[in-house]
Amino acid sequence: MLPPLWGDLLNLDTVPNLDEAPPSVADATSVLRVPTSAPEPRTGACLLVIKGREIGRDFRLRRKCYILGRDPDLDVPVHDESVSRRHAQLEVLHGPAMHELHYWLTDLQSTNHTYVNRKKIERVELHDGDKIRLGETILKFALLDEVEARFHREIRDRIRYDSLTGLLTRDSLFLALEIELRRAVTYKHPLSVLMMDLDRFKRVNDTYGHLVGSHMLTLVGRIIRENLRMVDVSGRYGGEEFITYLAETSPEMAVAAAERIRKGLEGQTLQNGKARVNITISIGVSCYPGNGSDVTTLVACADSALYRAKEGGRNRVIKAV
Repeated sequence: MLPPLWGDLLNLDTVPNLDEAPPSVADATSVLRVPTSAPEPRTGACLLVIKGREIGRDFRLRRKCYILGRDPDLDVPVHDESVSRRHAQLEVLHGPAMHELHYWLTDLQSTNHTYVNRKKIERVELHDGDKIRLGETILKFALLDEVEARFHREIRDRIRYDSLTGLLTRDSLFLALEIELRRAVTYKHPLSVLMMDLDRFKRVNDTYGHLVGSHMLTLVGRIIRENLRMVDVSGRYGGEEFITYLAETSPEMAVAAAERIRKGLEGQTLQNGKARVNITISIGVSCYPGNGSDVTTLVACADSALYRAKEGGRNRVIKAV
């Protein structure tokens, strides 16, 4: 069972009020009244990457002005080729009341424009929960209390990358996939999952040794990244298995992406002395909503399609039915 994630755990209003159930008249037992806690004061604001290469990263807003864009030296760097080098500006302005702050986002005449809640903007005031789209990357603007700030730090600290392949670890991938699937359900967007497994990898390890096997896994991680979009998220599922999810992607587009990966690896070889080691991969594809509406079902359907690809001769892509 996957843990609940960002959105649900931030709803602190679901905590029951202990004063709502008074004792019956016949019950003479004394009741200790527990005062309801006052809401935590909002202590700061942040931008949280909820879709993109650095999913889970947050930027706390403590200064008066921030520039967002592709330039790595900016205040909020966005690693996305579809984002302009200086894409947008976020200003923190003081209101008339004490400690009153207003957050204004301005597009800096970017090539692909800036969107807030799916609407193209030139300048707009941000409110808690607004979704900002820069290119293919989406950031959430959030006003945080201390509880929420600690929660975001814990989530950020759980995002881990596999050192061998450069892809997310399995647990981190599932965290991100659960969030993206909830978004897909909310906005009725398709979402596709690829389950991938190297063909006859055990034979490579047994014949050429684990060092060659490790080099192969590193190469596979690079080929997967090079043949997908910046916003597609991939992880190492375990051993020689890999998993990718593609947001807002139809089954046909997902199969085409899987074919790019398969063909990209089919042409690769590793040199081990005089021996040349060929690499092939089998891939299963599933898609929301046709193959399920929860992470477990989608992954199981993609895994079943992967099994059929293996049984059908390997080095092929099979879509779940």
